[in-house]
Amino acid sequence: MGRDTLHAIWEDMQHSSIPRPPLVTVGYDEVPVTDPNAPKPAAARAPMPSGPEITISETRPGFSTLIAIEEALGDEKRESEHPKPFADAQVLELFTFVILDSTITSAASEEEKRAFVAERLWHRLPQGGVSTIRRVEVRPADGGALLMRVWCAVPRLKL
Repeated sequence: MGRDTLHAIWEDMQHSSIPRPPLVTVGYDEVPVTDPNAPKPAAARAPMPSGPEITISETRPGFSTLIAIEEALGDEKRESEHPKPFADAQVLELFTFVILDSTITSAASEEEKRAFVAERLWHRLPQGGVSTIRRVEVRPADGGALLMRVWCAVPRLKL
């Protein structure tokens, strides 16, 4: 029920001096009395024609089915026999961060930079975490901020 309906019921109850009399209702196990004003049930629809019959049986696959399976498996075998040209590519992912305070300087040592990344930025690194870091660079940026770039190795996925 919406607010308007509830408000109308509340107003009706406020203006009425006597409460509503209890209503006699039909229980679930009783047969309802037919009301001439009640809507008539819709006429039953004619049954739809059934679809095609489907038969399932266990038989040996036909010659054309066996050829199709062999061709599909042959394509997979041929693909796996040839090495993929990019499988051995070494890929690095570059993360850029802007550091707004003076917790680290651009003159920091490599160990200090890696320690900063390990302590403050570890959750932003790819799978493998700090062990994937290949290079950390810190440069001055505008407004006294520092620009930190972290190069991380992208792990190879074995498919």
